[in-house]
Amino acid sequence: MTTTAITHANLILRDEILEDGAVLIEGDRIVEVGPCTSVGWRGADHVVDGEHRLFVVPGIVDTHCDSLETEVNPRPRVNFDGPFAIRNYERRALAAGVTTSFHAVTFANMARVERSISDASARTDLVRSARPTAGMDHQLLHRCDVWTPDGLPALLDSMRTMPVQAMSLNDHTPGQGQYRDLETFKKTMIAMRASDPNYDAEADIAARIAARTNDTTTVASVLGRLREEFEVQPFIMASHDDDSREKTEAMHALGCTIAEFPVVIDSARRARELGMWITVGAPNIVRGGSTSGNQDATELVREGLADIICADYHLPSMIMSAWHLAKNGVCTLPQAVAMLTDNPARAFGLSDRGRIQVGMAADLVCAEIVDGRPVVTSTWYRGRAVFGSEVARPALAVAQA
Repeated sequence: MTTTAITHANLILRDEILEDGAVLIEGDRIVEVGPCTSVGWRGADHVVDGEHRLFVVPGIVDTHCDSLETEVNPRPRVNFDGPFAIRNYERRALAAGVTTSFHAVTFANMARVERSISDASARTDLVRSARPTAGMDHQLLHRCDVWTPDGLPALLDSMRTMPVQAMSLNDHTPGQGQYRDLETFKKTMIAMRASDPNYDAEADIAARIAARTNDTTTVASVLGRLREEFEVQPFIMASHDDDSREKTEAMHALGCTIAEFPVVIDSARRARELGMWITVGAPNIVRGGSTSGNQDATELVREGLADIICADYHLPSMIMSAWHLAKNGVCTLPQAVAMLTDNPARAFGLSDRGRIQVGMAADLVCAEIVDGRPVVTSTWYRGRAVFGSEVARPALAVAQA
């Protein structure tokens, strides 16, 4: 089997930074980790010299990303071929250090963002078809819109075919959750309908709220169906945009083990008390706040109320978020990196990745610091170089290094 070594690098381990460290890869696994002087790297087929400046982190495990949707449909009424789109997504993800990606796909009919149940099925089929030859692990996070019972059959059929069966429960009704601030929701809707001079945002919002206030059966029916499905064969379930302790409690009682994007700190506190994993968005951390005026993710990290950092809608923010947190003294760099790697891997049952450790999958990322910011220089997936500006050189070229 081919062997690759990364030497003279700063290894971000689970609880420490190992300076002048080395990692030896054989085939698709990590076989040695330690100080450069003690790892048997000189006989490796290929060597990357970290020159004491590169940092090595585990491949990032992104549990919620909407970016595939924008590769397929980057502008209203503009669509690209699926295989072309997912390969473009893959290149962007690998350049951001992501080696495992859970594509968030919504099973709902939402004309305002050109989403439909049939589109969701096509997108999940696309992900499945890409998996065998991909340069990363493409997974799916099936987003269940609790107001769309018609989407459940297709969602469940798709989810049950995946190696990791994962679902997020979504309710984007104005006046609660992400859009509890109606003025913010109004501005969002006006921006989305900017090309429609006849659009009446206030009338639209009032109609949405009235329709759902008067409907007392749909959500109960959907949640009841999910409870039945969960009891037959459990799956990973995440709540989404919880806006109260009571909402978090209800989601936990249903079977949710993950709380995605709690919009108030009380929800996060209750999730912690209940032993749930708590997910926050990397862009929220890097930008310094929520685009919807909701909970500041950095505050949650500081209070020990965050476990997982996901891309949400912006892949490059992931690795940047770790350095941002460490630079500002919110947590240590190993703690921040664990929220991108080890914690999400454990939350989603992926025990073979997330750490630079002997026996783990050789999903690794090299990054250098440029103007105080991390820049990914190389990415390996299962021991194979899949992105890189750092050239792996024959071992003899650096045998005396």
